[in-house]
Order: sequence, then structure tokens, then C-alpha cells
Amino acid sequence: MMTLRVVPELYCFNINVSTSFFVDVLGFEVKYERPDEEFAYLTLDGVDLMLEGIAGKSRKWLSGDLEFPLGRGVNFQWDVIDIEPLYQRVNESAADSIYLALESKSYQCGDSIATQKQFIVQTPDGYLFRFCQDIH
Repeated sequence: MMTLRVVPELYCFNINVSTSFFVDVLGFEVKYERPDEEFAYLTLDGVDLMLEGIAGKSRKWLSGDLEFPLGRGVNFQWDVIDIEPLYQRVNESAADSIYLALESKSYQCGDSIATQKQFIVQTPDGYLFRFCQDIH
């Protein structure tokens, strides 16, 4: 059976600023880069994503104009095991990126209610990442 994975590729205004945010603030590692194309493949705990500079020398698949904030209409949910240290690290190193402060929120899921801690960061390019931890 084939396993499907989603690896988003996010365009960014400045590849160095964006890569630094994902590495220094969120803790990603650079798996590989193509500097001439302004491209970086990042990974953390089984989550992969690609960053590509708008000005890079590569093909672009664009469905509209790229203006801030990028990623309008989407947020990427990321389930984590221990949200508190991550929130503390983001708050200490890039507090202005916090779009939604850490909270506990309950959601109706079929016949049950799920409660989770969550917070949202906005990347330098405007993408929203929602970090969640289930509360049992």
C-alpha cells in the first residue's frame, strides 16, 4: 500500500529570513538547499516543508499575485506532543510572530468533544501555522 504525504512548498519574499525563522525559532533542520534557486528543504520530527524564494531561478506555479500576507485562506495545523516549551521558545525569540496566544479550546468531533491547547504563529511571509496538543 502506498503512503501519501503532503509536503507544502511555500514561496517567500526573502529565503534567508524565512529559513532563519523556521530553523532558529521553530527548530527545523535544513535537509538540503539549492542556493542558486533560492530553495530550501526543511524537516522536523517527520514534518517536511519546502521554501522557495520568489526571485529564485526556478519554475513557479502561481495562481495569482504574490503580496503580503502569503497563504491567505489557509493555516497549517501541526500536532505536537509538548506545546509549552515550543510556545515559550517562540515567545522568547519571536514574540511578534504570535498570531494567537496559547489557549485551551474545545471542538465538537462527532459525538464527542476534543480539547486541545493551541497557538498560531505567522511566518515572516504571512503563512499561519497552528500548533496543537490534545488534552486528555
